[in-house]
Amino acid sequence: MNCIYCKNCVGVDRYEFLVETGRKVICKECSVEDRAVGYMDFNHKTAPQLVMVPSNAKETIRILDRANRRSR
Repeated sequence: MNCIYCKNCVGVDRYEFLVETGRKVICKECSVEDRAVGYMDFNHKTAPQLVMVPSNAKETIRILDRANRRSR
């Protein structure tokens, strides 16, 4: 499938994700969404939770980085 703006080919994994979540098919270069950093929060032994943080939140990323290193 191709991007709706620039007509470049969108990867299979990205296409499947965008269709599954109901979003427009847009390539990475045309996307206007901010970058995010993801961390696994292991506050329960069988059900970790994914925590997404904007990439410009430096202090939050530092705190999550320390907590992530402690949990391993």
